Amino acid sequence: MKKILAVLVVFSCLAYLSVPALAGVNNGAKKYNWNLSGNVMPVPPYGSMDIPGSDTSSKLIVNEPNGKVKANVTGVMNGLTPNTTYTVYLSNTYEKYVETGWNITGNYGINVEYLGSNYTEELSLTQTASGITVTLQLVGGGSPWTIDSGSVNSNSLELFGHFNANDSLKIKLLATIAPDGTFGGTWMDIEGGSRTGNWNSTSGSFVMSHTGDSSWTGQLPGTLPFTFTTDSLGSGSWHYNFKNSAPKYFSVWINGAGGTILISDPVTLSN
Repeated sequence: MKKILAVLVVFSCLAYLSVPALAGVNNGAKKYNWNLSGNVMPVPPYGSMDIPGSDTSSKLIVNEPNGKVKANVTGVMNGLTPNTTYTVYLSNTYEKYVETGWNITGNYGINVEYLGSNYTEELSLTQTASGITVTLQLVGGGSPWTIDSGSVNSNSLELFGHFNANDSLKIKLLATIAPDGTFGGTWMDIEGGSRTGNWNSTSGSFVMSHTGDSSWTGQLPGTLPFTFTTDSLGSGSWHYNFKNSAPKYFSVWINGAGGTILISDPVTLSN
């Protein structure tokens, strides 16, 4: 009986020893970060469905074993809505969307409020490296104002001008540029008067210049979307094997009801 117990003890200890890596298998799995959709794509339309914290609490693990499987991808998802089904899109790689400033060149309809009345004017802007060229004209006739200079800084537009009949009467027009490129704000006399009023665009909109991608880059050829469902804590997981061939570059997008919520960092495989 003592000998049998000794054998059992030895076997139990061996069960906890680390097992050598199997020959031909790469155990160096690499982790990639998740991003809230609004952190790598334009807002709007992205960002409205994002769940703060789900990006940092979730993990994407990519491994490249040297066998029949070319690469396997595992998503360990946390911080999501409990008991909810999400869709996984294995996607082409992307370049992060980065805004580089508003392109304001174009023709716009504007409304200018003055002493309780509204005046419709046409505003023409030409943006160059040296500044902004501005033409202002009343619909159906010339404007009483000449715009002398202008500038755009971040989401603010600023124009300076003078009254044609009296160039000592000077005005400033300030506007905030909305995410959709429309704009509006206040105007005021800065010399020779004390008038003020509101003004806003009525037609046309500025266009945000950018580098990188501004929308989904598309499903990886040969793959289909699939789903996973979270538990009562908002956690879930999924796994995908590239068996015959794997793309050199790809990304993973997670969609909830109504839109994308998570986008992985671009993945680069060594194959």
